[in-house]
Amino acid sequence: MDRSIRAGISGSLMAVVINLFSPVYLDFIPSFLAAILAVYIYRLREPKDSLVAAFMTYIFSQGVLGTLGLATFYLANEPYELTVDIWLVFSPILTSITALIAGYVGVWLVKRMKLSEELTPPLPPPLPPV
Repeated sequence: MDRSIRAGISGSLMAVVINLFSPVYLDFIPSFLAAILAVYIYRLREPKDSLVAAFMTYIFSQGVLGTLGLATFYLANEPYELTVDIWLVFSPILTSITALIAGYVGVWLVKRMKLSEELTPPLPPPLPPV
């Protein structure tokens, strides 16, 4: 569980960096890619651990980005207007579904990866005594 928490925090940092340096608003795509990458880097093989990491990535990155967005309105002394549309209603549902997909895709990629023991060549037989 400790590795999944570290993976979630690392994934959220990756998602925030991707989102801040992209020239266009990509919505949930940086969180999706960062969650898959975090599960793959930390080699989380259990679906439970990968789902924890994926949901942490989504929740923390969206929290940080939302706070930064509202802070820019506050610093510019501009009013914030909330318009309720269909995207605002279905966005939490869509991000939850993509977090589930990211967790399972990450586990699938890790299970397809060969372990380091399988990649090392076997040792040559010992030399006969002289």
